[in-house]
Amino acid sequence: MTANTAHAPGLGFRDGARGGRSSECNSLELLIAGINWPPETFLGRLIDGLTEAGVSVTVGSSNRPKERKNQVKWLPTPSWDSSVPLRLSRLARMALRANFCGRRDVKVFGRSIRRNANLRDRLEFWNQLLPYAGRRWDVIYFPWNSAAIAHLPIFDRRSPVIVSCRGAQVSVAPHNPERAEILGGLRDTFDRAAAVHCVSEATLKDACRVGLAPAKARVIRPAVDPDVFRPGPSCPDHNGIFRLVTTGSLIWRKGMEYALSSIRTLRDRGVNVRFEIIGDGPERQRVLYTIHDLGLQDCVWLHGRLRPEEVLHRLREADAFLLSSLSEGISNAVLEAMACGLPVVTTDCGGMREAVTDGVEGFVVPVRDAEAMAATLLRLAGDAGLRQRMGAAARARIEREFSLKRQIAQWLELFNAVLNKDERNDALSHDARLEDCRRAGVASADSLVRAAASNLRQNDKLSTL
Repeated sequence: MTANTAHAPGLGFRDGARGGRSSECNSLELLIAGINWPPETFLGRLIDGLTEAGVSVTVGSSNRPKERKNQVKWLPTPSWDSSVPLRLSRLARMALRANFCGRRDVKVFGRSIRRNANLRDRLEFWNQLLPYAGRRWDVIYFPWNSAAIAHLPIFDRRSPVIVSCRGAQVSVAPHNPERAEILGGLRDTFDRAAAVHCVSEATLKDACRVGLAPAKARVIRPAVDPDVFRPGPSCPDHNGIFRLVTTGSLIWRKGMEYALSSIRTLRDRGVNVRFEIIGDGPERQRVLYTIHDLGLQDCVWLHGRLRPEEVLHRLREADAFLLSSLSEGISNAVLEAMACGLPVVTTDCGGMREAVTDGVEGFVVPVRDAEAMAATLLRLAGDAGLRQRMGAAARARIEREFSLKRQIAQWLELFNAVLNKDERNDALSHDARLEDCRRAGVASADSLVRAAASNLRQNDKLSTL
């Protein structure tokens, strides 16, 4: 099934979750499970686009959203990190509800409990799964592999499940000896998912190396809204200062030390550069140390997390964008910068060549090569015309290949494909039951199947309580 293909403001919520089988995406009931709120910016964009397309979206998150309108429903999925009395009382309420309207799901989930699990593990297991009991959606979507692995019993329900593969989740995590269980979990999700979404062709190749069947995969690349991320009203005048920006989490995969080494080279070559780092994370102290160790305190600004509108402002004020990552699927930050008309210098990691053509929208340099990074930055710093040409090409490519409208259409196509496949499987199952009845000599096979279908419908009605 292969194909080429921070917080988001304006999202609102209402309680509850209920869906029935739908043949058209404008009445489709979708659960996006295993996420935090507020979601990552790219996920917020996807939720926005799907709701605007008419999809009924429910988000499963542990924290209650502050904004509540009538666009997106909320399924509370409480964490296990609370006092013992609160855990037990909450678990008792969920169990009582499941006893009335989710018995079938409880039976399905119960088959997955480890026989040697202790009491605490069993209680945590039920705390994680009972919120889903007795509720129905047309499609369940896990944007993160790790969340899908933690909710494997949900794959045994009747709703088809889609799982996403994103960069390091399949290129780095499976090879970590301290997380050996990840590889088996990934293969389980690949085997049991109705479809697997990959953010790039490079990510698809990585996923296939750890067990994904290519026929089950669909490549849908990230997207941005070009009406939101757009160039500023005029070219900024920085009085000879070359303003460079990067955004992202401060984690080891971002290779920030190589970016800072390239900035040191620019300074040594006499370039008046200002480098703004937007983002935070566990490597913050290491980044701070490197800034001071290289003597860059006067030209590097470490902003931490900023509001989306502040990020947009700094992108519009910059001359170029730098990505020094060691591993990526396709960087959403790079796409946002390109939409703002910035030329990009990126490392050749993951699927970045699927977004940036070397010498057209920017430059692609080898991973961990600070000298090559510095050389391309020197070219951009000294040639405003080159920056403008590459920035215009970057903006045009976003409009052509990475618009949110295009991405939403691809997701709706995937949902329809999964639903049609599920309906075909239901039809095959129906025919198999008829054949079994005929072979057994049952004269009224059709009436038996109708009775079974009626019983299933009655159970579905109970599950809405």
